[in-house]
Amino acid sequence: MKYILKNKVISLGNGSTVRDESGRDLYSVKGKVFTCTQKKYIRDMNKNVLYTVRNKFFHLLLPKVFLCDAKGNKLLMIKKEKVFALRQNFEIVPLGDNEHKLSITGDIIARHFDILDNGVPVAHVRKNFNLIKDSFWIDTDRTDMAPLLIAFVIAIDNYYDKLKNQNR
Repeated sequence: MKYILKNKVISLGNGSTVRDESGRDLYSVKGKVFTCTQKKYIRDMNKNVLYTVRNKFFHLLLPKVFLCDAKGNKLLMIKKEKVFALRQNFEIVPLGDNEHKLSITGDIIARHFDILDNGVPVAHVRKNFNLIKDSFWIDTDRTDMAPLLIAFVIAIDNYYDKLKNQNR
């Protein structure tokens, strides 16, 4: 099944909508308007929070993004692998008792990559570049993991947005 994550052109808090291939709304992503951590909530259509993505408030050279479950428990952290690396490589650190050990393979800069769970491919992601807004296509057969995979892609996008803003 393909999930299409589109950032809204005008949105307070950087909201997004996740739809299936036929255009049916499946999930919403709502961000807080005034926050230093770019906190975003991934919700089902009944407005139940499924996952939260947030940047670390204070960091020195190494931005970090956390992916948390609905209760606020940290599942993983995305951070820069090396301080003075020429390429923007990052490390995904599992936290707590998370059964999923997510990682990626491929070239994020080239906008195509695969998400792996415990070394097994579970999704292919394609980022569509647009001058006004970004959108992602997440192709997976693991519909049971869809909200987690969507939150993971949002966390990676938050990480790169933070790096981009940091280098300005």
